Amino acid sequence: MKIKHTFGSTGVALASAILLSTTVSAQDAAEGADAAAEATAEAAADAVMPKEAAPVEPREMMPVQPVEGEQVTEVVEIVEELAPPVCELRVFPTLEGQAQTTGWLSGFGVIGAVADAAKNKDRNISEAEYLRDALGPRFQVEALGTIDLVEELKLPEGTAIMYETPIADRKITTKVKTRLTDSTADCYAELLITQNLYQKKAIYGRSLNNRFIFKDFRGGKTKTKMVKGRGGNGLKHFPPKTTDETEAAEADLLAAFTKNFLEYSKRFKR
Repeated sequence: MKIKHTFGSTGVALASAILLSTTVSAQDAAEGADAAAEATAEAAADAVMPKEAAPVEPREMMPVQPVEGEQVTEVVEIVEELAPPVCELRVFPTLEGQAQTTGWLSGFGVIGAVADAAKNKDRNISEAEYLRDALGPRFQVEALGTIDLVEELKLPEGTAIMYETPIADRKITTKVKTRLTDSTADCYAELLITQNLYQKKAIYGRSLNNRFIFKDFRGGKTKTKMVKGRGGNGLKHFPPKTTDETEAAEADLLAAFTKNFLEYSKRFKR
């Protein structure tokens, strides 16, 4: 016996609705799958593409500590830098500036010399003032800087040369046999310039004369003898007659001063 299924209008409508629902569900599923695929692709792209880094607050960098060997080297170098010099030479420039112009009258005894001095009094004062300015402490230091004082005075290699403030009192610079500084160095010496004298004589012309004193305290001495001496050399351009000759006159003085010291230092090479 066969059973025949029949559908009325209601059945047809229901079947259609079921078919439509099935179709829509399939489309939704497909669209959902596509959306999921797109989301996955975007997430993968975001993972691949670099993102802008968030700002980082600056932090104080800790100093890199050197290895142990470097620390030891640094300490050794500092100790070497602070080590005292082999020997000390203290140099005292002078503030003095003297001028002496003499003429033919000086050849006629005391009376002639007095008359000559009175005649040239104003000139001597003017030239002495110029000499103090032109050959002041700064220029003496400059001139001595062109000389190897350590070699000339026969001091040990490595001697430190230190320039001191000039001492105006001649009783101190020319008579005191003790140290003029507080240094207690075992190897210690002093060089003093005690005279800048310009002379103009009728017969010999113009010249610069300097006096020096060397005091050697090596061996830890606190008192020593004074080695005194001088040097004198001629001048061609000092004093200047016009302002245009000022530079040549000052160079003339410096050259004569240098030669004077070298004349004095010859005694240490004997």
